[in-house]
Amino acid sequence: MIMSLEPRMLFDGAVAATVAEAAQPDSQPTPDASAKSAEQANSASNDHHAQAPASSDVAATPAALPGTTVVFVDSRVKDSASLLAGVAPGAQVVELDATKDGLQQIADYLGSHQGVSSVQIIAHGNSGDLWLGNSYVSADNIAQRSALLAEIGNDMNVGGDILIYACNTAEGDTGLSFVDSLATLTGRDVAASTNRTGVGGDWDLEIATGSIESVSALSQQSMDAYQWGLATFTVTSTSNTGAGSLREALTNAQNGDIVTFSSGMTVALQSQLVVSKNITLDGDLNNDGVADVTLDGQNRTSVIRVIRVNSGVTATLDGVIITRGVASTAGANSGSAISASDALGGGINNAGNLTLRNVTVTANAAAGGGGGGGVLSPTVGGGGGGGGGIGGQNGATGGSAGTYTPTAPSANTGGNGAGFNTVYMGGKGGTSAGGGAGGLGTSGYTNGGAGGTATSGGRTIGGGGGGSGYDASGGRGGSAVGGIYNASTGTLAIIGTSTISSNIGAGGGGGGGGTIGGNGGRGIGAIWNKGTLNITSGNNAALTGNVGGSGSGGQAISGGTNGTSPTAVNNILNDGGTLNTAYTSDTTAPTGTSIVIANTSLSSGGTSLVTFTFSEPVFGLEISEITVPNGTLSNLVTTNNITWTATLTASSNTSSNSNAISLPLSAVQDSAGNIGTGTVTSNSYAVSDTVPPTATVVVADTALAAGETSLVTFTFSEVVTGFDNTDISVANGTLTAVSSSDGGKTWTATLTPTANLTSTTNQISLNRAGVQDLSGNAGSGTATSNNYAIDTSRPTATIVLADNSLSIGETSQVTITFSEAVSGFTNADLTVVNGTLSTVTTSNNIVWTATFTPTNNITDSTNVITLDNTGVTDAAGNTGSGTTTSNNYAIDTQRPTASILVADASLTAGETSLVTITFSEAVSGFTNADLTVPNGTLSTVTSSDGGITWTATYTPNNNVNDTTNLISLNNAGVTDLAGNAGSGTSNSGNFTIDTVRPSATVVVADSTLSAGETSLVTITFSEAVTGFNNADLTIANGTLSAVSSSDGGITWTATLTPTANVTDTTNLITLNASGVANASGNAGTGTISSNNYAIDTQRPTASIVVADNALGIGETSLVTITFSEAVSGFTNADLSISNGTLSTVSSSDGGITWTATLTPTAGVNSNINSVNLSNGGVTIWRATPAAA
Repeated sequence: MIMSLEPRMLFDGAVAATVAEAAQPDSQPTPDASAKSAEQANSASNDHHAQAPASSDVAATPAALPGTTVVFVDSRVKDSASLLAGVAPGAQVVELDATKDGLQQIADYLGSHQGVSSVQIIAHGNSGDLWLGNSYVSADNIAQRSALLAEIGNDMNVGGDILIYACNTAEGDTGLSFVDSLATLTGRDVAASTNRTGVGGDWDLEIATGSIESVSALSQQSMDAYQWGLATFTVTSTSNTGAGSLREALTNAQNGDIVTFSSGMTVALQSQLVVSKNITLDGDLNNDGVADVTLDGQNRTSVIRVIRVNSGVTATLDGVIITRGVASTAGANSGSAISASDALGGGINNAGNLTLRNVTVTANAAAGGGGGGGVLSPTVGGGGGGGGGIGGQNGATGGSAGTYTPTAPSANTGGNGAGFNTVYMGGKGGTSAGGGAGGLGTSGYTNGGAGGTATSGGRTIGGGGGGSGYDASGGRGGSAVGGIYNASTGTLAIIGTSTISSNIGAGGGGGGGGTIGGNGGRGIGAIWNKGTLNITSGNNAALTGNVGGSGSGGQAISGGTNGTSPTAVNNILNDGGTLNTAYTSDTTAPTGTSIVIANTSLSSGGTSLVTFTFSEPVFGLEISEITVPNGTLSNLVTTNNITWTATLTASSNTSSNSNAISLPLSAVQDSAGNIGTGTVTSNSYAVSDTVPPTATVVVADTALAAGETSLVTFTFSEVVTGFDNTDISVANGTLTAVSSSDGGKTWTATLTPTANLTSTTNQISLNRAGVQDLSGNAGSGTATSNNYAIDTSRPTATIVLADNSLSIGETSQVTITFSEAVSGFTNADLTVVNGTLSTVTTSNNIVWTATFTPTNNITDSTNVITLDNTGVTDAAGNTGSGTTTSNNYAIDTQRPTASILVADASLTAGETSLVTITFSEAVSGFTNADLTVPNGTLSTVTSSDGGITWTATYTPNNNVNDTTNLISLNNAGVTDLAGNAGSGTSNSGNFTIDTVRPSATVVVADSTLSAGETSLVTITFSEAVTGFNNADLTIANGTLSAVSSSDGGITWTATLTPTANVTDTTNLITLNASGVANASGNAGTGTISSNNYAIDTQRPTASIVVADNALGIGETSLVTITFSEAVSGFTNADLSISNGTLSTVSSSDGGITWTATLTPTAGVNSNINSVNLSNGGVTIWRATPAAA
């Protein structure tokens, strides 16, 4: 039974009875009859539980899952009646109300209809979403409907299935997430499609969760015949471009799709929208006749307008507001009658078949540019001003005047036209305050007309002013329509609650001219119609607030004709089109009243007139939409679109007593755009077969070579029986058993030619008398194949190298001789051992030559060149087989190399070393002249093994200390037995030389030593030494402490103490160098002496004489102090005087004799008195004067 949640029914009673009671002959398909097993997990859905491709192992009949099937059909589905024709018996069909929540409707129905095991939803969708009634269900919001989805699942039978017939619902990660969530939240198994469903796609449900046991309630025939798709692209973003944007949806949609919006929104456009496919743009989201979506042009003149519908496109805009679109055109250049372009629709430009349902077109604007000034010279006059802007956006550019350029447009203002007189002649740009002034004529030039002004709802726009002219016709100003432009190819229907309001259009001013001034452009507020405009009386009455302002005409010279200013139009300008302002929407779909076949009995190839009659004129009928069993249609024509005729031609080789032509009425639509429903079928006709079978025989490969076979195809004009290999004659070959995979019309076999044979003329013959068609008509005569040639002899070859013993620098010619001319032969077919081959060349394709160059550094006495014969082909296409090898050749291109070994890598004074030079092979010509020997000499090299190993003795030079030494061999001086000279140099391992003996210096720091003094002695060697001790030193007049070193043996120190009571001016410390050795073991030689040092360790003595040793009052005495040697430092402080004083001592002989005067102390009477001299606390002399 068919049910609706509303009082209205989806079908009338007659149809309901058909669906409820009549069992259809069609089979009811499974959700996916071709998909893989559900046990094969979908590799792209690892994050979704239990998802898999839908199974072909689901129940074979509806009885597999007990319970009722309910089909929920969304009201957006076009021609649902044809799709539901043949629905499974007992299935309930429910239409979802477009104005209400679809999920709630499903829940309400299931809540009152228990026992449902299969819910099948037919709706529009896309990846991860679905439209049901006025509710948008997507992967992003499905969790918010969890309670309602749980209710739906609970009201179904346990194990129940939900099948979703909608485009791409399960596509991609988003789609898989949606299906998975739906299954989880309902607790039921879900199947959905990953691709397009309906026309251009299929009806398979490729993705499923759980085990799908339900079968589709739809008949296969209805699904195959359905002419619509079930795709809806849902806009989720308000952005101009990008993912989820309206522009992306329009790009991805296909003919017949719906583009809608996830919620009410305003789309901010930055460029014009273009509709190039047959789509519905649905912004009435709750289907209440009120627009929920705004398309905002943002007053951008760069947008051109909000939306354009291309020619040939059928589109519907439903429930959208189109606003703030601006079309503004540039001013025209000066010249002869150059007009500005028209501004064709600030809101909509339609060249197709467009229906506006519940659409508001408001606050759009357009401005035409000014016409160019009429001049014959290209560099004078003035260009027209550009159309104005609005809302802070730039206007259009002005026109040029030859090499003079216009000013740039700016916010709300069009650019001024250029002019010969840059101040006056160019027309001024229109602005958001009004039309631009016309260019002013000077010196006999004429004025341009002012641009028009249009104001409504607080918005104003002005057209550009015309340029100044002189001696040619002025250009027309651009006309402008603020709301909608309907082109001559366009059909525009305005229905529902649509409103066209507050749109403004301002025309441009005409250009000034000579005898004729340019006309101003017309300003139109609402609609400029050049095609067909159908508007309901209510929508026509609702035209309000639209304003047009026309531009003024340009001036002509005195006695000429000034341009005119056309009448402005606020609402509709019907410009040569068809206008119906009392349009009544036609919602009745066309029907097909009959298909009549005039001749109902046709033999093979017979023809009959076929007449198709419809209830009204229809469009879109094509032969490809018509099903013609056992025949073809041609010459489909009509004179009135109601009655159509065609020619039926019966198929040959077919017999069928019952045939009928059928047409799905969804293939046609009436002039109102209503699409037909159902199917119309013709009367029956019979086709009889009277023609005997014929055949063609084709050998696919007509030139067979060795190893080749060819497909042989026997194609009969119809299916035959009795055909086998006994009916065939084969020249020079054998044929496998013939077989057919298409029921007996096309048969194939494989031809294998005879080996080692050459024959240019061969054919296969078929005796047609051995076969008959299904009507019993026997064939006659023979059918002969195309000719085929056989050459199964393979080419052979020989390879000869002219020089079979090659050394360095030598090459050899190689000659490859084939048994016959060959092709395809290249170096890639040759394997060349130990060498390279130049490109093979030939003058006759039989004998080929090349030059062989041996590889360097090779010694090999066994080499051949090998030819892979399979790489060459003779003229018949036979490839060679196996391989061919050349004569043997020997190669010695290795130059002798050598290694040099110095046996002792660390040489000291007096040592030598064996040097061994070992060559890679025996050499000749080797002498000491080939060697470079550093820091030493080499004895003559000799060999005792035939020239491989050579030896000599190396003696290092004296007094050398060098850690880096190599003996080098110039290899070019030697030659191996094949005459190959060595190259480069060979070096020995590094060896060190130290033949320098240690030397030293001995320094006594204090070279003048006196009693009590010592001196540091420093012995510094030229290098670190060992074995050094005091035994190696001889010390004159002193002793030395033990020598020691703090720097590893280079510098040694000790303390010299001179011998006491010695005076000697000539003293040395002597080192015996042979007692020390350096790190290399080199001992010193000879002796080394220190600097001279003097010793004076004898102390001075003295005598003191008091001349008068009995002193009385008033007397003094000379005192003389005489030293054993000259002294210094002597003062009165060194003397002690008893009972007297002494004048200052002084010397006149260099410090030996010193004198002073002694004055006795007064009042003293003493017999014992003395003068004492102290030297270091030692009294060296005492004198006792006589008693007084």
